[in-house]
Amino acid sequence: MSDADNPSETGEIIDHGRDDNAPTVIRVDRREDIASICGRIDTAPTFSVVLWAPGGNRHLTTELGIRRLQRHAEESGRAVAIATGSVALSSRARQVGIPVARKPHQVRWDAGGRSVLRLGGHSMVVPSLGRYLQVAAILAFAVVAIALLLTLGPSVTVVAYPPSETMSQTVTIAASPDFEGIDLDSMQIPSGLVTTERTITLAVKATGTVQVPTAYAAARIAITNPTNKEVSLPAGAVLFGSPGFVPFLLDEAVVVPPGGTAASTVTAAEPGKAANLPAGSITGWLEEDHKVLRVTNAAAAAGGAEEVRQAISSEDVVRMQQMINALEDSLTLRKSIIADRPYDAVFLSTAETEIDAPVISAMTGEITDLMTVDVKVIISARAILAETLDSVARAVLATGDNEGEFIPGSVTAVTTGPAQFDDETGAITTDLIVSGEFARDVSSEQLRDAVKGKSPDGARSILAERYGIDDAEIELSPSWAPWLPRFGSRITVELRSRPPEPPEDTAEDGTTSTP
Repeated sequence: MSDADNPSETGEIIDHGRDDNAPTVIRVDRREDIASICGRIDTAPTFSVVLWAPGGNRHLTTELGIRRLQRHAEESGRAVAIATGSVALSSRARQVGIPVARKPHQVRWDAGGRSVLRLGGHSMVVPSLGRYLQVAAILAFAVVAIALLLTLGPSVTVVAYPPSETMSQTVTIAASPDFEGIDLDSMQIPSGLVTTERTITLAVKATGTVQVPTAYAAARIAITNPTNKEVSLPAGAVLFGSPGFVPFLLDEAVVVPPGGTAASTVTAAEPGKAANLPAGSITGWLEEDHKVLRVTNAAAAAGGAEEVRQAISSEDVVRMQQMINALEDSLTLRKSIIADRPYDAVFLSTAETEIDAPVISAMTGEITDLMTVDVKVIISARAILAETLDSVARAVLATGDNEGEFIPGSVTAVTTGPAQFDDETGAITTDLIVSGEFARDVSSEQLRDAVKGKSPDGARSILAERYGIDDAEIELSPSWAPWLPRFGSRITVELRSRPPEPPEDTAEDGTTSTP
């Protein structure tokens, strides 16, 4: 099929449903002559006409052809632009001042013969400064764009460890899941249920023993053929010894002549002492065709052996079950919920454990030196949740003349005595020492404004000189960006404090929270 026969390549006027002020788009064939192109420009219904030549046009790329087009457009009073991917046609059109774009909808009618730089959905006409000056202008614009992207585009997380002071106060609180909100006057605090899971691997040394077959018995046999035909026996042919029909396998293929006898060897199918049979005991065949042959072993089968191996006994299973049951009463295991819920104030005396362990009775007799069982333990307890505890600390510790910010996650609560339970209301009453780290004269918002647009080293210097923060972590994304972003929305600031050493012990009725 020729290009002229292809509807997509013929010079048709394309109507995209635009309004009356939109230009007419005329698709131009690569070999269409100037006269045909000018004729269809005259038939266009609009003042502006875009010649769409995706693959270029042979006649328009010549100086004579493009000037004929330009002169015809001037004489007919039309505004003409060219949309093409051809470099030759684009260059020729710009030489005579005709606007050029790659697609019809991208035409800038005010561009004339100047280049158009497109950035996303926007375009910019490059000033007519000559070819080399245009290239320099484009490079300068690219440098500015890259600089803006590097400062506006990246994101950063600044983790600062500011100087802080510990503020503490002892309060008497009543905590109950039935309290709907925090009542600071009566110190009635809502509590919730928290859970954690631990997988504990328990081990018991195996004390039982079992006999394990380790070596195979073997014997020499004589096979007699009473028939007048030769009989061939394959390797692996099965023979039986008595008592017990112990199976043996022929070690290699044997041919027994008619009326003659052949010697061979057999090996027990399974290891162990049971195959050490006396002389004359291997006399039977598995295959019906072989039963015409007489077979016997003149000497006893020997070599079958067994060894004593360590294995799990029923007593070991009982001991393992006792260890699993003991987990339910383990104070150490219940305390693990405090470590797993570091931002909550956990009432340890309310902790309960639920054991999820596999059935282990079937393991009796298993050959092993050590019996292990993975036990999942679910621990649940009443607690003042971290968000509630933080609100209580801020209300109790904050004073009107303190300018600064509490460091998130620094709030702790430790009981000073046993807890009292109210069976009617379900409330737990106890004294708490509430503590929190307060960063004076510094806030996350201040730090965010201080580091905008700075280099990582510059940001660290400002934090140290202005706020006394010598310990800061700056995590840029991407990591190679030279500057922090200028927009605060791209900057995340986290105030933290280095955690103290965990307490050595916690009372049975105690409540604690560690950062």
